[in-house]
Amino acid sequence: MIHSVDCSIKQYATIYRRCWDSMIWLGASRDILDHYQELINSDLATSTAAFTQGAHYHCASQLPWFWTIDIPRDTNSKSWLTECICNPSTVYRIHWLHAKAGKDCWEEEEELLMSEFQWVTHYFKYHACCWNERYKEMQVARVHGAACYTARQ
Repeated sequence: MIHSVDCSIKQYATIYRRCWDSMIWLGASRDILDHYQELINSDLATSTAAFTQGAHYHCASQLPWFWTIDIPRDTNSKSWLTECICNPSTVYRIHWLHAKAGKDCWEEEEELLMSEFQWVTHYFKYHACCWNERYKEMQVARVHGAACYTARQ
């Protein structure tokens, strides 16, 4: 799910960047260009500095410019943004949930990597014991060539 959301964000960012370049090429006024700023990659990044559930101090975190854009100027006729206009904490909740999803993803990745590390270590220890047993068997059987081979494994 995170991958599909990331792909959507990249797609819409590409569309916005093309539109912004077109506005410049068409000679848009400075007022319009100040209102619709250039979208840079750091605007699309999520800050993962604080993940405490129920925290109320996220309002001090710096959100990208498009979260604070003059919405009534753009959306007087758009009823689908009334929740964000009436309740700005919704924007912070969405930001926090996005950051928490990223944190959870990295915790899962860390758990998988630690498990894989243990599996590989156990695998090599097991095979080292197997080759050590074969070496001892070859020494008892006085098969020197095979004993040398098993000792090198």
